[in-house]
Amino acid sequence: MPIYVDMCSTEQPCDLFGEKKSMKLVLKVVAVVVSAAVVLYHGYFYVLPSVTVINNADITISNARVELPNSGLDFGSIEAKGKNTIYYSLEQSDGQYQFHITMADGAILSGRCGYVTNSEIHKRVRLLVTADQVSCDSPS
Repeated sequence: MPIYVDMCSTEQPCDLFGEKKSMKLVLKVVAVVVSAAVVLYHGYFYVLPSVTVINNADITISNARVELPNSGLDFGSIEAKGKNTIYYSLEQSDGQYQFHITMADGAILSGRCGYVTNSEIHKRVRLLVTADQVSCDSPS
């Protein structure tokens, strides 16, 4: 018949198997894992390039779409004075940003701007939309 010895005391709590456990150590490990996950999450978006469509017009953008050499970004509807940002893959062929924007009043703004190439880490492109034109910039 096996003999079980209780290795626990009120000073040192045990888990179900009778092993001594330090809550501080467990909390530190959890804190490190959560912190690492948060850093990796934000780092991922820091590295990826993005396009932001900023609606400076007094009317809603019904639909905004930006074509890249290897993908398309659909921004959907953007309220007056609103904005929307989409991150895209680092893997791109060389080319330009091609935009097609439909305003709520039916006006269509389309054209090309900027330059896309492979592995552009943290590149930021903004399309500034007014009622009758689109301008592009890359803030530093």
